[in-house]
Amino acid sequence: MYVKRLLDPSVIWYFSWRTVLFSGVLSSVVYGLFHFLEFRFLAIPFLPIATIGTAVAFYVGFKNNSAYDRLWEARKIWGEIVNISRAASSYLLAIVQERRNEDTREKTKTFIYRQIAYVHLLLLQLRKRSVWDDTHIYTKISTECFSTKPFEEEAENQLRRLCPSEEATSLLSKKNIPKEMIYQQMCTLTALKEANLIDAYEHSDLMRLCNDLYAQQGKAERIKSFPFPRQYAYFSEVFVSLFIVLLPFGLIGEFAKLSESATWLTIPFSILISWIFDTMEKVGDTSENPFENSLNDVPMAAISRNIEIDLRELLGESELPEPLQATEGYLM
Repeated sequence: MYVKRLLDPSVIWYFSWRTVLFSGVLSSVVYGLFHFLEFRFLAIPFLPIATIGTAVAFYVGFKNNSAYDRLWEARKIWGEIVNISRAASSYLLAIVQERRNEDTREKTKTFIYRQIAYVHLLLLQLRKRSVWDDTHIYTKISTECFSTKPFEEEAENQLRRLCPSEEATSLLSKKNIPKEMIYQQMCTLTALKEANLIDAYEHSDLMRLCNDLYAQQGKAERIKSFPFPRQYAYFSEVFVSLFIVLLPFGLIGEFAKLSESATWLTIPFSILISWIFDTMEKVGDTSENPFENSLNDVPMAAISRNIEIDLRELLGESELPEPLQATEGYLM
């Protein structure tokens, strides 16, 4: 996620230079043929082009609105995961505070550390590369800025760090590790209930929080496994490209109506209008899949680190990791 207040001009240029170059070359060729070689037939009435531009603007607006809904839903999901993680851990600690013995202390710590591991593993699972975005330019840039390791290696590192060795080994054999970790949380709560360390009502409340966690994970997996419909994404790009190609042919005739010497204005105005439409298209394009490890991704790593800090602080630990900081304006 880009966190600076203003976009760096170099970032804007990186994403738009191809369109600016293409539009500049095309409009220059059209201007040269029209003005110097007097190919007057190149001038197309602007009305049909304006109609196409209006339709494209509506279409891109619809796509961008839908893409933003996906991005914002993803952020809300992680906000709920933060709330549930804090609530479940705080609730359990408060309940067993006066009933604490060595065994209870260990089980409570295991529960909280497993919750920390859960958010890290969910992050890793959601950021597995998808077929549809594996070669995407935005993903490539983030890969250059932030080093990533294979899922299996990262998952093992986190599980070995936060879970008992035997449990970590068992979890690594599962297809959906975060799902299995919620199940382990439920088993821990049931064991505490059977040991009369929490009563039936407390057990029910904590199990409900675990179910809520399942629900949020399911929502995140739905976004991850169901990409933004390609018919909307693909044709949005096609329509914008078509409009950019037609634009100088419509503008040249309009400026010729002012005067022959004004036809050169076709070049800067073609570049400007093309850049605006292309930027609108890219805004939606970078938001449509919020878990693909791209630069406009939900900052799951930073959120997971904050959850870890909060929960370990609940345990009274003083040696805590530092919150993740943005790198060159990007927070992952």
